[in-house]
Amino acid sequence: LIQIEYHQNMPVRKRLQIKGNATTFITTTVTDWIPVFKNQEAAFLVLNQLEETIHHYQIKLIGYVLMPSHLHMVLFLPKYELLSEFMMSFKALSSRKLKKLNLGGLSHKFYQNGKFRFWKPRFDDLVIVSEKQLRIKLEYIHNNPVKAGLVTKATDWTFSSAVDWLEKGESYLKVNKDF
Repeated sequence: LIQIEYHQNMPVRKRLQIKGNATTFITTTVTDWIPVFKNQEAAFLVLNQLEETIHHYQIKLIGYVLMPSHLHMVLFLPKYELLSEFMMSFKALSSRKLKKLNLGGLSHKFYQNGKFRFWKPRFDDLVIVSEKQLRIKLEYIHNNPVKAGLVTKATDWTFSSAVDWLEKGESYLKVNKDF
């Protein structure tokens, strides 16, 4: 069961109290689902920040897809208890960099009460407990651009690890299949 506590009129989900490593499916979303990652400069900026933050926390990227308004990823965390810190760091660093970009007339949409809020304040995560569940989540993220009508083949989406898993190619971010 998900437990919700209320803090400053905003629901905050209590994280599982897991110690040690875990493979986790994560989704985080842009404020108001604004499709800012149609802008390739913004998309590459976010992916570069993700790579840098993953490296800093010594996390293994298993799969990902950056959609126009959200990010799905499967990560292997050596310390699951650092997940919230990792996400907070990634979102704060990417927000600062994105704030400086010309987002094609969308920048004003990210200001609320004078503050720049790029990402929704929360994220969703699911601890993956079986190989079958991992395959289902990877298939889901890789097919997300197809389902959204952005491409006809999952491997055609630039901002995804589909080519790593479905072909013998390499995606923009290096994925780890040995975890």
